[in-house]
Amino acid sequence: MSAFEYTPIVAIVALFIWLWWRSRVRARELRSLAESCGFHYLGDALPRSVPLRGPQLDSITTVWNVIDGEPRGTRIVAFDCRFGVGKGSWQRTVIAIKTETANIVAPSFGPAFRIEQIDDWVFVYRTKNFTLIAVQLTPIAELRGYLETI
Repeated sequence: MSAFEYTPIVAIVALFIWLWWRSRVRARELRSLAESCGFHYLGDALPRSVPLRGPQLDSITTVWNVIDGEPRGTRIVAFDCRFGVGKGSWQRTVIAIKTETANIVAPSFGPAFRIEQIDDWVFVYRTKNFTLIAVQLTPIAELRGYLETI
């Protein structure tokens, strides 16, 4: 086999290594964020008290990078997740706040965010969009800003 024939294999392996490395970096950054903001990093363990049901939340298939805490007396759980399965799936960072919808100021999140009330929890996450380069998981600095304003 020539070097040209190995190029696609090397490219695929490099892509998988890069994706694995990015997930490790994000987990480390979220651990650091949790520690600095008074949260606990739970890994892929979502607290049982967080209800994942509703029009979109029913389709969550995987949860990871869960942080949980009660800064300023309000319980907040933030996590990365996958909605759906296969090619139609999409990833988002979800912020769950144990409060009433009336206590959440929508403009502080922006028009691209969906706000859902389920029981005594409010879920905030970006909606699925069809753009060339879509923001999937909320950047750490932006997530820090949201957690500090809730």
